[in-house]
Order: sequence, then C-alpha cells, then structure tokens
Amino acid sequence: MTEKIQPKTNRDGGEIEIKPYKRDFAHSYSCGVFPTCELAMNKPELLKKIIVTKNSLENAGVVKLRSIADDLGVPFVTDDKAMARIYPKENVYAAGVFMKSFESPERNRNHVVLVNPSDMGNLGTIMRTMAAFEMFDLALITPCCDVYNPKTVRASMGAVFRLRISQYESFEDYLKQLEKSGGDECGRDFFPFMLDGRPIEEVDFGSGKAATLILGNEAAGLPESFLGVGRPVRIMHADTVDSLNLPVAAAIGIYRLRKNNY
Repeated sequence: MTEKIQPKTNRDGGEIEIKPYKRDFAHSYSCGVFPTCELAMNKPELLKKIIVTKNSLENAGVVKLRSIADDLGVPFVTDDKAMARIYPKENVYAAGVFMKSFESPERNRNHVVLVNPSDMGNLGTIMRTMAAFEMFDLALITPCCDVYNPKTVRASMGAVFRLRISQYESFEDYLKQLEKSGGDECGRDFFPFMLDGRPIEEVDFGSGKAATLILGNEAAGLPESFLGVGRPVRIMHADTVDSLNLPVAAAIGIYRLRKNNY
C-alpha cells in the first residue's frame, strides 16, 4: 500500500513552489471555489494556501473562502499568474494548495475497488457518486490515473476530500490490508462486475455484511481471475449498446448496495 504522504512544509505553505502540476509532487491543487471549500471543510489539515484571482474578490464563494482561511490560519493570496500556472485551460476563481494523503480503508465499511482506471474524469465522477450515497472508502489498483491530479479533483467537485483513498499494486495487496487491519475478508461480500457474472437483479446485496464492489478498466474490464472472487455480477441491458461506461456501472452498483443495506 502507498504510504501516507507527510507534509514537508509549514502551515503557511510558503515553501511550496506554485508551478504546473506533476504526479510526483507531494502536493496538488483544488481548482474551483466549490472543490476548495470541500477541501477546507473536510480535510483542513491538508490545506496549505488558498489562491484567488483579482476579479473574484466580490464573488460570494471567494468571500466564504477568505473567512475559512482566516478561521484556519491559512494564507489567502491574490495571484493571477499563479492561478494561470495551476489551471491554464479554464478560467477559475480560486484554488487550494494541499498535501496529498492516502489512508487505509475502514474495515467494517462498504468499499469500492477500481482496478486500473485510466480516465480522470471517470474517476472524479465515481468519487462524487460515492460521496452522494455515503460510501467513503475507495481503493485503487495501480497502474491507474492520478487521483490527485487537479483535473480529477475538479471532476469530483471536491468529493475526493470526503473519501478515504488507498492505493495498492494488486488486489491481493488490498486483501492483505484487510487482514492486517483486523478484518476477516471471508466475512465480507465481494461483487466483481463482469460480463460472465450473474444478472445483478438475481444477486442478494442485503446480507448485512460489509461489501466490496470491484470494477475494472474502462476498456478491458476485470481479468478472468476475478470470476473466482466473491459473487460476480452483470448489469443487464439491451443489445443496442455493447456496454455501459464505468461511472454509470459504478453508480448502479453503489445505488443497489445502498438500497439493500439501508
């Protein structure tokens, strides 16, 4: 499992150079007023600085961010050039500078495992759906797209800051983490989403156990080895399309699990 990244700067964020994002940075940026508010309210310990544009100071959301910054003791600066470096392709009023962090999943909670997701927009949408239905534990199997890329954060509308996110080199490493945390993986339901699975309408999602929904890469889906994991399921649909996209499939699974367990 990827170790939690520890902040390397002081609270004022002065040692963090504001430059175009790269995956190997220990920090990233929340671009937009709403994602930055989500960051400040849900993961304030990660927030190092708030940057806004000069023409945004009367915006109601920016005024709220200024108040939040004052309450947290976080620098609030006006810097159009820095904003252009952070997110050059779209006009945004505000951005938060934050330290990346990974956490182990809660062992008695429902989880979503995404195996090699490759699209940042899809990943952001899935995180937003998870937050909407109160599933807060996401495990990513690498290689995968960057969960903390500003584009992913923006696609999630800040929902990324409501989740516990972990990364593993394999699904087996995820299972080992469950054992390490004191959870017996045999007491958990696993639902891989596969073309050879049983129709989802025929599968009981209401056992009362914690469950893990497992979804594969947008193009390839899950490897055949997942047919031996838990109870594979298939979302049935008309043959007018060959498949549903990943966020839609995830949303159906998340909703089905929520409906049968609450």
